Amino acid sequence: MSYSLQPDQVIGIADRLRRALDDTLDRADALRDAVDALSTALARVTPARAAFDDVADARVALSRGIVSHGRAAVAALRAIVVAYVTADDEMAETAAALDARTRAPLFDPSRFGARPS
Repeated sequence: MSYSLQPDQVIGIADRLRRALDDTLDRADALRDAVDALSTALARVTPARAAFDDVADARVALSRGIVSHGRAAVAALRAIVVAYVTADDEMAETAAALDARTRAPLFDPSRFGARPS
């Protein structure tokens, strides 16, 4: 079936985006580990540690938020594509049924009587 939107291409883009988000999550985990290690190293310098934690924790939360919102967007995109394809299939079935009904003979003797000869 031909669509104005190519579902396979959209799903392919969504899959690439999902893999990129997985990679981003791995990097966010590595960032969290690095922040924890540096925070531990700054344990003896309390003012520096507090300032570092304020800045770094926000960045780690942001990186995790990007992944969370990105995954929600990919899930919504998948649902939209499935709904689009389903609606298109239903429309095609309805159109085919309507087409079958309109193929009936234009002159129906049971409604109009016999044709004049």
